[in-house]
Amino acid sequence: MNQTAILHATAAVIAGGGFLVSERLLKFGLFGLAGLLFVAGIVVARRGDGGSDPIDGA
Repeated sequence: MNQTAILHATAAVIAGGGFLVSERLLKFGLFGLAGLLFVAGIVVARRGDGGSDPIDGA
């Protein structure tokens, strides 16, 4: 399993936990952490693609 998949899976689990908790501050904290992990997964994936941007390369 690569880092991107691990980060996205962890984000999904944490976001799921956000739906299960009832305390408002904890819920927002879990959703924020899930969003951060999801974006980190995208950054890791973009870093590994060689840096070629299809829009600029056209």
